[in-house]
Amino acid sequence: MTHHLKLFHAYTACTRVTLTALEHVGAVYDDELLDMARGEHRAPEFLAVNSQGKVPSLLVDGALLTENGAILRWLDSEYPKAGLFPRTVSDIEYARQTGDLFWLSSGWHPYARAVKVPSLWTTGDIAPVRERGTQLVTGVVRQLEQRLAGQDWWYGSDWSIIDTYLWWACVNAEIGGFDLSAFGGIADWRARNEAHPSLVRALAREQAALQRKRSEYA
Repeated sequence: MTHHLKLFHAYTACTRVTLTALEHVGAVYDDELLDMARGEHRAPEFLAVNSQGKVPSLLVDGALLTENGAILRWLDSEYPKAGLFPRTVSDIEYARQTGDLFWLSSGWHPYARAVKVPSLWTTGDIAPVRERGTQLVTGVVRQLEQRLAGQDWWYGSDWSIIDTYLWWACVNAEIGGFDLSAFGGIADWRARNEAHPSLVRALAREQAALQRKRSEYA
C-alpha cells in the first residue's frame, strides 16, 4: 500500500535518523524543515499538527506518528525487505532490538543533548549540566567502542538504522564540544556511516530544506 507521507524535521536534529530511514526504504515523502531558533515548532500551525511541538513528526495519510522508535518500527513493518533492522527469528530477538531503541532514546539521546544544548536542562549555570552530560556520553561511547571491536556495525556485518541513531548521538555530542578523537575504534565506523548512501541522501535532503528555509527569510 502506498501512503502519503510528510515529515517535519529540524537541522541537525534526531530527524536525521528519520530522514535516513525514509531514504533507505525508498519511500516517497514530502518534508518541511522547522526553524527551532525562530520557534516554528511552537507556532500554532505546527501545534495543530503535533500539540507536543516536537520533531520528528511524520504524517501518514494525515495521521500523526511521533518519536523515532515508533516511526522506525512502523517503517520496518511497512517495508520489511528494506533491512532497517536485521530480521529476527524469535520474539526475544525482536524485543532486544526494541530495547536498543529505548536505550538510545532514553539514554544516548538526552546525554548528547546535555552536551550540545545544556540550557534545555537547567535555568541556571549550564557548566555542571554539560560536565555531567560529558561523563554520561563518555560511558556509552566506551560501550559502543567495545561493541564495535572486531565488527563493522552494531549488529555485526550489516548496517542497521541503529547505527545511524548512534552516529547522530555521537556527532551531536561532538557539536557540543565532546572529543571523539579519544575513541579511535569509532573513527572507521563513523566513516562507514557517513559514506552510507541512505545517510548521504538524507543529509542532502536536509541541506536542501535548510536552503529553502533560508530563502524564505532572505
